[in-house]
Amino acid sequence: MKTLTQTLLLTIALLLAMLITSDANGRLLVDKETVVVKNDISGENITIHCYSSEDDLGVHTLPYAANFTWYFHVNIGGTTKFYCDLTTGHGSGNYGVFDLRLEDQCDDYCLWLIQANGPCLVQKVFHGQLYCQSWKKPPHNIKGFAF
Repeated sequence: MKTLTQTLLLTIALLLAMLITSDANGRLLVDKETVVVKNDISGENITIHCYSSEDDLGVHTLPYAANFTWYFHVNIGGTTKFYCDLTTGHGSGNYGVFDLRLEDQCDDYCLWLIQANGPCLVQKVFHGQLYCQSWKKPPHNIKGFAF
C-alpha cells in the first residue's frame, strides 16, 4: 500500500510540474527558442541591435548573406519578447522579432530575412510564406529628394 501511495504522489507531482512548466499551447517552457536575423540585401551591410527586457544582445553589422542567431528560454509567464532595431540603406525601424504569437508561425526557429523592402518572417507553418513589413523610417539620403 505504501508503494502505491508513493507512486500516486510521484505521478501527481510530475503532472503538476508539467503544468507549471508548459504554456497554453502545451510547449515546455524549458525548450530553447531560436531567432535568426539574416541580411538578404545584396551588396549591402546592415546594422542590427536586438534586445528584450532582460537581455541586450549588442549591436552587430551583417554583410550580405550573414546572419545573427541567438537562443533563449521563454520566461515562466510566457511574456518574453525580443525586438530589433534594423538599419539599412533602404530604411530602418524597430520591429518585434519574437513573442509567443510569432513563435507559433516559426516551428523550430524564427527566421527573419532583412530585405530591401523591409523585414520578412519566413512562416514555416505556412510552407515558407513570407510575412513582410515595410520600413518604418525611409532612408536618410535618397538622391533627388529633399527632406
